[in-house]
Amino acid sequence: MSRWHSVGLMGLLVLAMSVSGMYAAQEPGAEESKAEGRERRDLTQAPIKLPLVELSGGLSPALAAEVFLEANAAYEAGAWAKAAAGYEQLVREGFDDGRVQFNLGNALLRNGELGAAIASYLRSRAERPRDEDVQANLMFARQSTKDAIEPPDPSEVVSTIFFWHFRLSHRELAIGFLVVNLLFWVVLGLGLVWPGREVIRWASFLLLILLLTLAGSLLAHRFLDRPVAVIVPQEVSAHTAPEEDSVVRFKLHAGTELRVEDQRAGWVRVSLPDGQQGWIGGDWVELVYR
Repeated sequence: MSRWHSVGLMGLLVLAMSVSGMYAAQEPGAEESKAEGRERRDLTQAPIKLPLVELSGGLSPALAAEVFLEANAAYEAGAWAKAAAGYEQLVREGFDDGRVQFNLGNALLRNGELGAAIASYLRSRAERPRDEDVQANLMFARQSTKDAIEPPDPSEVVSTIFFWHFRLSHRELAIGFLVVNLLFWVVLGLGLVWPGREVIRWASFLLLILLLTLAGSLLAHRFLDRPVAVIVPQEVSAHTAPEEDSVVRFKLHAGTELRVEDQRAGWVRVSLPDGQQGWIGGDWVELVYR
């Protein structure tokens, strides 16, 4: 092993150790002890690591780790805006990980940016759909919204029937599809070696069903999912047309989540649960894909 390889390995080891020892930003609203009847954990006890392999932007791994650690330190010091700026820098540089989005949501919520915080929690949930801390903090933030409008989440019946679609992230679905696809072709190959085996026939049939199920979920996410618009300012007006001087149909407030029906040149058409629709300036919402 060359001297430069040794130096590189030592550098990565030191970096991994420093990042592994860093704790996640603590949960906002820690003075509130319960959410939906469940006591929420103190997130300062949940270690968070920086998966350097996921960095795809211009930051080097060492600089990215430094930004991450500085953002965590700023959060612990109560400098919410500085912490949020650090996490946002990582996101801009390609590190759009669910854990960074979670910490970003915490910092934004502490800084009074309710709408942007909810958008970050939703992005974190898309990457980590089974994370109870993400669910608890999202619920806490939603309780602070002004509008009595139910978020456009799937019903409990639908999410139960199609549990794999909503309980697995896009990445997990893709990995599952690749693994099942490989197993399917391996079993088919075994069928050529040992033709007529009943167990091989049933295994290939079950794997095909599972393969089609995962493929259906991936296609649904790709072509059928509509983005959710999260209101960012304290108050915005929804118009009858994508024009500033058009009639105001209703007003919305920070943190409200709405289904997107259409997008047009700097405007977004959203719908309420009762069927009402209106156009909102694209600068006043954050679009989140689930």
